[in-house]
Amino acid sequence: MRLAAAPVLVVLVWASSTRAEDLSASAAVGAGAQGTTTYGALELHLDQAWHDAHLDLGVRGVWDGGTFRRSDWASIADAVTIVRDFAATAALDDDGHVAIAAGGLAPSHVGRLVDGYRATLDDRWRTGVRAAAVTADTDAVVELDDVLDPVVIAGAFNDQVAGPWGAHLAVAIDPSAPRITTQTRIASSVEAGASYRIESDRARTELGASIIAELGLGFTAVGYAESAIVRGDARYTLRADARGGTGTAGNMFGPLYRVERVVMWQRAHDGELEGGSFGTTAGVAIPNGWLELGVRSRPGLGPLATANAGTARAKRVQAALWAAASPHDAAGAAELRVVWAKRLFSAVQAARIYQFIDPMQPAAVWSLTAWFGAAAE
Repeated sequence: MRLAAAPVLVVLVWASSTRAEDLSASAAVGAGAQGTTTYGALELHLDQAWHDAHLDLGVRGVWDGGTFRRSDWASIADAVTIVRDFAATAALDDDGHVAIAAGGLAPSHVGRLVDGYRATLDDRWRTGVRAAAVTADTDAVVELDDVLDPVVIAGAFNDQVAGPWGAHLAVAIDPSAPRITTQTRIASSVEAGASYRIESDRARTELGASIIAELGLGFTAVGYAESAIVRGDARYTLRADARGGTGTAGNMFGPLYRVERVVMWQRAHDGELEGGSFGTTAGVAIPNGWLELGVRSRPGLGPLATANAGTARAKRVQAALWAAASPHDAAGAAELRVVWAKRLFSAVQAARIYQFIDPMQPAAVWSLTAWFGAAAE
């Protein structure tokens, strides 16, 4: 409970010490279906912006089949879920900065260990925390995917040791992974490697190699390339890697890990996931939106495809999509939002999500919800 309250306290202390610049409130009602059950919801939001920070607080009440879902508010610790989106930055003296984010985090990338992992594959609000520090020669990140139900705790450190040459270290842990043997109580991976960076004013490419050790499972060698190019208002990114080894061949903490982890650990322990793996992700971001597509081959688990797209600054119509699919599992969500007037809006959300009533056997369901709301500034 103390851990769950920490992000709320950080948010409130930061917010109280800064000057408010923009405040808005909104309320919305939603109705639809989730699997074979009717779904109804009431949601309240309070959104506050400052010069160097942003805070979105939200409370949702859900009725499944006409019955209020009390499990969302079973204990005082569930109050942490009111933090939907918090982000703040502060400059450092040596041209660097520190940043913190809390709430529903964007898909996670930590070294080559955590590759697009997403905490929210259901309709429960999952409040995570991510902090980063960046300077000219070093950067570090640490994150917790969900303070109430942690599945991935990860951190990474990168240092440009000498000119273009760098070294990096990353760690990722699942504290609640299924126990496969008497010796394996948690799932964990450690990465260590070196890289060579090529930089110009509007482009950067990093070439590197790593060794990944998976506790109790095996080792994987990784070669990778990451590139980012800015042309006008567009930023293009490309990530690619080749992996080979034992255990999960370095494919543990992917986008569908919350769903796949039980089967993955059982099969990895039996030596069924060894081999080579290849993956690539390409994306473009412009002021009005973004698009990112990825694909990865995985021995014993089949290929994995991902998509992430959306609009950012449209005044009347906004849309967003995230999806990940393998031959055995798939999850995703899409939303279309229309602003009819200055203070009125509606939205349609469609999703394939999972119910984690039994964490060892998550069940997939389809969800469709229509929303109507009003905002005040």
